[in-house]
Amino acid sequence: MNLQEEYQKKFFSILDRRRGHTNKVLYDVMEVLNIKKGAAYKRINGETAMTLEEVVRLAEHFDISLDAIFRSEKYISFFHPFVTDEKATIDVYLKLFTKFIDPLKGNDKEEEKELTYLANELPIFYYFSHKHIFNFLMNVWNHMHWDDKSLEIGDSKEYEDQAAMFRGEIQKNYYGHKVTEIWNSNMLNNLYQQVIFCITIRGFKEAVFVERLIHDISKLINDLRQVSISGIKSIAGADVEGSELKIYLNDFGNYANIVQYKSKYIKSTFIGYDYPQFILSHNKQFYDFSEEWINKLKRRSVLISSEGYQYRELFFIKMENDFKHFKERVEKLLGIYYS
Repeated sequence: MNLQEEYQKKFFSILDRRRGHTNKVLYDVMEVLNIKKGAAYKRINGETAMTLEEVVRLAEHFDISLDAIFRSEKYISFFHPFVTDEKATIDVYLKLFTKFIDPLKGNDKEEEKELTYLANELPIFYYFSHKHIFNFLMNVWNHMHWDDKSLEIGDSKEYEDQAAMFRGEIQKNYYGHKVTEIWNSNMLNNLYQQVIFCITIRGFKEAVFVERLIHDISKLINDLRQVSISGIKSIAGADVEGSELKIYLNDFGNYANIVQYKSKYIKSTFIGYDYPQFILSHNKQFYDFSEEWINKLKRRSVLISSEGYQYRELFFIKMENDFKHFKERVEKLLGIYYS
């Protein structure tokens, strides 16, 4: 086998793993290159050498980096769906966020799929069932990326509809599979700081929204406790049965939001960048390195879901005390800035 044939077979082998079905790759190749089935087979089998243009077109179609094929293992490429168009809307931004859960989709019920979420901040999925928290975050993200006007945080029916859409996606594709989450005791701190900062710059339309927001955070903490006790992932009102969830606590090594997903077809690593945007790599070596590091953290963690009663109680005592101090500070600041 010559070098050209070796690289070409490797290229299509990666496409097969990415799509999980050889026929899907075959028909995509036929469509993208506008060739017949026989010609596509010859390219897939390495009998016909592909042109550089064909390689680039297929790489773009399948969202695959050529570094994964032609460079050494030390080169790691990332896919990023970031919005850079100033005219882009928050809807475009959120649709790109679904790239995060795309690998979990599929109809193969027998396929073993696993996902591990190393949380610097609370996994974003928990916010979608709490409309005032989600509304607050959407206002902040929208302001940070596209809104040139003054920040005016308040209720928005638009954001409630978007949250409802994501709840269905998450319940089916994230919560419908085996998931391990590694929490830390400060994962709500960023949310607290954002709320406090928005009060000091008078970013809320009215104080009553802040009161609703605080109540929502209290409900979120209670929901987190219930999820930890049951060890089952679920969203209220969803029609998909929840699956087992293992939650560990570890205050070492939580430098970023890192998510690892693997199936028999693919291994993917997501890293939180401009939260909630993630950069994505399908590099196997990077996945293996990250998995080994996360497994070390997990071995040095304590289980707080299901039977992990003692550590769970200590964790939530701290979380409730932190929330109490946060709430007291918010009440004082509201008296200053919204009296």
